[in-house]
Amino acid sequence: MKSVLSDYRWRHRLAGAALGLLALPAFALDTTPGTLPELVIDLSQTTVSGISSGAFMAVQLGVAHSASVRGVAATAGGPYFCALDDALGGASVDRAIGRCMQGDPAYRAQPIDAAQLARMVAATRGWGAKGEIDPPEGLARQTVWIFHGYNDGVVKKPVSDALRAWYTAFTPAGQVFYKDELPAGHAQISAACADRPDGACNVCAQTGGRFINACAEPGQPGALYDAAGAALQLFYGPLRRTPTAALGGKLESFEQAPFIRGRSGSSVPPARIAMGDTGYVYVPPACRAGEPCRLHIAFHGCQQDAGSLGQAFATTAGFNEWADAGRIVVLYPQARKTLPDPLGRTPANPMGCWDWWGYNDFLHDPGAGTYARKAGVQIAAVWRMAERLAGAGGRSAPAGGAQPALTVVDRSASQAALAWTPVAGATAYVVERSEAGGAPQRRARVEAARVSWVDDGLRPGSAYRYTLRPLTGSAEGPPSAPVEVHTAASPPACDPYFSLARGVPVTRSGRPTQAVCP
Repeated sequence: MKSVLSDYRWRHRLAGAALGLLALPAFALDTTPGTLPELVIDLSQTTVSGISSGAFMAVQLGVAHSASVRGVAATAGGPYFCALDDALGGASVDRAIGRCMQGDPAYRAQPIDAAQLARMVAATRGWGAKGEIDPPEGLARQTVWIFHGYNDGVVKKPVSDALRAWYTAFTPAGQVFYKDELPAGHAQISAACADRPDGACNVCAQTGGRFINACAEPGQPGALYDAAGAALQLFYGPLRRTPTAALGGKLESFEQAPFIRGRSGSSVPPARIAMGDTGYVYVPPACRAGEPCRLHIAFHGCQQDAGSLGQAFATTAGFNEWADAGRIVVLYPQARKTLPDPLGRTPANPMGCWDWWGYNDFLHDPGAGTYARKAGVQIAAVWRMAERLAGAGGRSAPAGGAQPALTVVDRSASQAALAWTPVAGATAYVVERSEAGGAPQRRARVEAARVSWVDDGLRPGSAYRYTLRPLTGSAEGPPSAPVEVHTAASPPACDPYFSLARGVPVTRSGRPTQAVCP
């Protein structure tokens, strides 16, 4: 009972805080959204990403549908089922904030210990065995990109560390990349927001505004770090970025209501599950013309829904620029802000967050943890959208040249993320590494279906050289041109905090501050 009462108090306190924030203007939504198109999409090539609550949601959907989802990108997110099931209908919100965010001094931080992580892993295996999510063996085929900015005081670094640790139970280390050395605040890091004249970009270390930040790429003067490009190329191999002004595709709006069902399976208004009336989808010209394409689902974070930002997240998050020539359809589903009504028809979601702690379970279904499974009403709605987009049938485009083209798509202080174009007829690939003028050493044998690999255990601030050789049976083909990687410096020790009620960075004692780590 105590946890239920705690939920109640938090929900109403946070609702009041949300009404008082008002730092973001309300945007008028499209009045004439269309229908979601049916395209030639191979659903088994689907990837997902998200920031903040969207990161938790991306992980949830990626786990629930791991047989189809091949890649997950999480910015400022935590492990699957992080909120657990501490209260009636879902998680205790007090504990969810303390465990899965840890950055608000008003809530006691509760580090994710080994026992809690084991519960999260066990829930994954148990639900997979029951068919409530896809078998977790599918997670072994996924590629994972994790980002945490060291000035993020909303979702603290130990939470992202726990996400990486959770994936180690299911996903090989060579398929998990973790970037944590940029001075970013709590935000989507975008190279595209700088192309917009409407002030969409925050400086790198800021938390607030539209939660879309521009960060310099260390070691590359004048270049911005491109999170969307790093993640999509880790998932799909080398891609070509189209400048924002030259995009050939179209951002289309569509009605979300046809895809929304209650627990009983009957249609319900979108607000009943805290989803917006209108969603967005970016369709490249080749996809609209019927060519084979892939699907990426991008989840916004809290206060980034269409009611708060209009189309800003869909136009400035940075995915469309890589999707345009890469034949990737980008789906931008929308949550919405809701306040509880006296009749119990809408959940308490005053910040427009995705459901990662069970607010829909609390209102509609006391079955603990349903929100994180296939039956979760938001997961089910978004997956129906994905199935509609793939409704024209899916086939993969033929790929492969005579020789691989190897590229570096990301690096951290201890990792290098490599991607390559596939070679026709290759049965596997061999990655070789050399350093400081030494002889190349074989680092990994990668199965033919993969187009990327992550090298771990590197030294900060060090130079490495990589080549890639295709294998056809036991025969080695010619190597790729070598690529150079210079790892980043280790991030500084930084301990930021953020007040959810005030909407500002604070010190550990709760005092507002403008100080950031350099």
